[in-house]
Amino acid sequence: MAKKKSLGSLDRKGQFFRTYKVIFESNAFRSLDCNARCLLHELHALYIPTRNEDVFLSTRDAARRLGIHPDTARKAFYALEAKGFIKLTRGGLWQQRLAREWRLTFESYRNREPSDEWAQYHEPNTEPKPRGSLAQSEGQGSLKKLAEVEE
Repeated sequence: MAKKKSLGSLDRKGQFFRTYKVIFESNAFRSLDCNARCLLHELHALYIPTRNEDVFLSTRDAARRLGIHPDTARKAFYALEAKGFIKLTRGGLWQQRLAREWRLTFESYRNREPSDEWAQYHEPNTEPKPRGSLAQSEGQGSLKKLAEVEE
């Protein structure tokens, strides 16, 4: 009989954070671009439930952590907030060098249950109209206008 390989100690030092499968497979998470997904993981890594439930991260620091332009980081913050993953708890004060404070809606906050606002997100209906919805006269009129413009 073959000897089984020892995997060694699986005890890892340090903290970890988990991503629930229900969040990972949600419409809200799937609709995020890669920058917003990475930013969400950065914010989740900064979340410490027993000590600090507010997450402090400025746009500039987020851009530096992710290796992206600050405008792209700002768009990622807006996307996470629009999809319901984060909520602004206190705005930043640039003059006092204070970053914005965020809370993660899928984690407990100040002894309250998670609000899970991301679960209510539904993608807007972007299905194309059926071909039969355009009247024949409208289609012909559009072609005539296009022909006049080209002449």
